[in-house]
Amino acid sequence: MKAKHIPLVLALLGAVIPAACTHPVVNMNAPQMAENQSRIYTLFVNARPNERNLVEGSIKAYIVIDGAEHEMTLAPFGDEVYQYEYRMPADRAEAKYYFVIRYDAMVSTVVTHREWKSPETYTLNIVNRYVLQLEVTRGVVGATIPVVGRGFLPVDFIVIGGVAAPTKVASPNAMTFQVPPLAPGDYPVEWHSGADVFQVGAFHVDISNFKVTPASLEVASTEATTLTISMDQPAPDGGLPVNVLTDAPASVIMEEVRIPAGQTSVDVKIKGGQPGAGNLRINTPGFNTITIPIKVGEAPPPPVAPITPEPVVTPVEPLPPVTTPAPVPEPAPVIRGS
Repeated sequence: MKAKHIPLVLALLGAVIPAACTHPVVNMNAPQMAENQSRIYTLFVNARPNERNLVEGSIKAYIVIDGAEHEMTLAPFGDEVYQYEYRMPADRAEAKYYFVIRYDAMVSTVVTHREWKSPETYTLNIVNRYVLQLEVTRGVVGATIPVVGRGFLPVDFIVIGGVAAPTKVASPNAMTFQVPPLAPGDYPVEWHSGADVFQVGAFHVDISNFKVTPASLEVASTEATTLTISMDQPAPDGGLPVNVLTDAPASVIMEEVRIPAGQTSVDVKIKGGQPGAGNLRINTPGFNTITIPIKVGEAPPPPVAPITPEPVVTPVEPLPPVTTPAPVPEPAPVIRGS
C-alpha cells in the first residue's frame, strides 16, 4: 500500500468505528420474565451513543431476535428508551437476542453513518414459577414471613443465610417461613424446589430479647432450683435451642435447653454440683446475651433421727388372791305345835 493512501483508509475506518468512543447502551431486561397468557413480552433498551458529533434525531434501535431484525419504537417514558413487543412461540420458553444501534455523526462537515452492536447475546427465559415478593423484609428470630408467588409445591422450602427455615406451603401462590436462629444482619433468601433454586431477595434479622428469672441463682450441692427463660414471640417449628454456657462446669448440672415449638418460655432445672461460684451465660443467635450469677453451697448435713427414750417399767405388786366366802347355811324351819 502506498503511503498517500493511508489517510484515506483511516478516514474510511473512522466512519465505521469511531475512535475513543464508548456507547452506553444498556439492556434493561431481566433474564427472566413471568409467563402471561398472551405470551407477549416487551423488551427495552436504553440507547444513547456517547458521541460528541451525534446528529440529533438520527438514532434508530433494532433488536435481532430469533435471527430476524426488528425496529424498536420509542418508549413513552424516555427519549432514549426503545421498546419492542415480542410474541414468544407457544412451544418455547426461551429466546436469544441482541441489539443494533444505528445513528449519524458529523465528522468535519460530512455526515457519516455508524453502527453499534451488542457485545454479547442475551437470553430471555419465560418462567411459570417465581416469587413476586416477600411481604416483609425484616423481622426477628421465630417471626412468620409470608411469601407470594406462583408454582409453589408442598415439598418446597425457604433457605435464609444458608439455613433451612421451617416452611409451610398454603397454596401454589402462597407460603410462609419462620426466621431461623441467625445473628442480626442481612441475609439472602432462596426458594428451594427439588434441584431448582430461585433467588427470592434479601431479609434483615433484627435482635430479639430473652427474659430470665430470677436474676441470680443460689443452690446447695445436690439440690435443684429452676430458671425460667422467655421470649416475646412463639418458638418456631422444631423449637428454639437455647445456648446456656457456664464458667463453673463442676458446679452446675443441667440438660440441653430448648423452648418448645409454639411456646414462649421454658423452665430449666439446674442442680448443684461441687461447691463453687460462677456465671450462666445465655447466648443464642439472634438474641441478646444475658449473664446470670450462680452460687453453689455446701450440701446440707443429713437429718439426725430423733432419739426415742426407752420406756420405764414400774413393778406392780401382785393383787391378793380372791377368796370366795363360805356359803351361809339357811336357818332350819321352825315347827310349831298344834
